[in-house]
Amino acid sequence: METFLKSGKVKDIYEIAHNLLKFKFSNRISVFDQIIPSEIMTKGEVLCRIAKFWFDLVEKEGICKTQYVPDNNTRPDEMTAKKTEVIPLEFIVRHYNAGSYYKKHGGKYGEKFSEPLFEITTKFEKYDRLINEEEALEISKLKKADLENIKETILKIDAVIEKQVEKRNLIHVDGKKEFGILNGEILLIDTFGTPDEDRFWDAEEYGKGNFVELSKEFVRQYYENLLYVCPKCNEKFSYRDFLYAQREKNLSEPLIPPLSDDMLKKVGDLYAGMYERITGEKF
Repeated sequence: METFLKSGKVKDIYEIAHNLLKFKFSNRISVFDQIIPSEIMTKGEVLCRIAKFWFDLVEKEGICKTQYVPDNNTRPDEMTAKKTEVIPLEFIVRHYNAGSYYKKHGGKYGEKFSEPLFEITTKFEKYDRLINEEEALEISKLKKADLENIKETILKIDAVIEKQVEKRNLIHVDGKKEFGILNGEILLIDTFGTPDEDRFWDAEEYGKGNFVELSKEFVRQYYENLLYVCPKCNEKFSYRDFLYAQREKNLSEPLIPPLSDDMLKKVGDLYAGMYERITGEKF
């Protein structure tokens, strides 16, 4: 018997036993901590199947234990998982200069870092917030050695991801991962390596100096370029810029507009295509 626990931006979570959860992946999509009032056909199935693919590979490589429980009886948009105490942090590793790091620090866009850059953000606050290691240890109650082990684990996982996707003409730019604790042991949890959590570029186009976004970043850029008309002043702003300006002033946020029909098709095709390019399997 399933007991509904909560809904996230993408997943609906159910308890199916005292120590097991079921993740039901929806077709919802979010950007800037807002759920877009549009659904992407088959997105939930794509995310779930990609996540299962990576969990199987991580377990096969013996990198770390995970909360994933293989279950042949689940639907393609559902995943069975062990119940863990979630560590209230998100771990981001950047291999190339892009995204929010580039916006904040500048430099040469798209340049590969000499060494991966680690960032840690909060997880259960209203908006994700970048924090230093000292605050991360205080919030999570982890030991310094635990944090170092998590970093090493992420680098090993990313090496597996890079090896896999380079065969498909993809560059793994960056991504986030989450961890939990079960019986005193740290486990890899949630999902990773999907177009929602990670950023990918087309390798051939990158070699020509072009950055073809093959992840949710494609949708973020849509809203960065989308002109939003302020209902009070009638001026036009980038939706993303107007949203963050309102947040900084603690004012009401503008409702995020739905995706256009053309964008819905493009995003749906992107996600289905990325399943095939990441896994090498037909969707």
